[in-house]
Amino acid sequence: FYLALCVNVFMILCAYPWAIIGLDSNLGTAKSKNVTLRDALFSGNHNLNWLSFARLFLFASRDLWFEVPLPFYLRAPACTSLNATCSADIGCGGGTECLLTGDQGICQNVNSGCGGLGLARVTVGAFLAIYIILYGQMQAYTPQLVLNPLTQSPPHK
Repeated sequence: FYLALCVNVFMILCAYPWAIIGLDSNLGTAKSKNVTLRDALFSGNHNLNWLSFARLFLFASRDLWFEVPLPFYLRAPACTSLNATCSADIGCGGGTECLLTGDQGICQNVNSGCGGLGLARVTVGAFLAIYIILYGQMQAYTPQLVLNPLTQSPPHK
């Protein structure tokens, strides 16, 4: 921890002289016209406003799906693995635990519900992490994938 803290302080101290000398003195000053919330959120183009509204709900629903129900589905055990017999030597599948009563026990759900895949916590985390990384790479590559066959370049490039 202390090594990382010292490296961080060193990097800040290295950047500090550049910030004093290299940055413009007008940085952070307000423009002459103040922007209202309406000007910032809404465009004059009615169709663009509807497209932005649709994209908001599309991306919000995707993010909500990946943050809440998908990990529960991937982690929840299959319904057939519940109430199976287990012992101290033979455990239960992912998402269930063995409740021992003497030598024998039954597999019970750690959480409520069943019908999922019963994957381990590490597997669910790795799957979601890999998906997010690949999704980001695909978003970065999409302009090239679409515009190269059209022999066009992205705007402002």
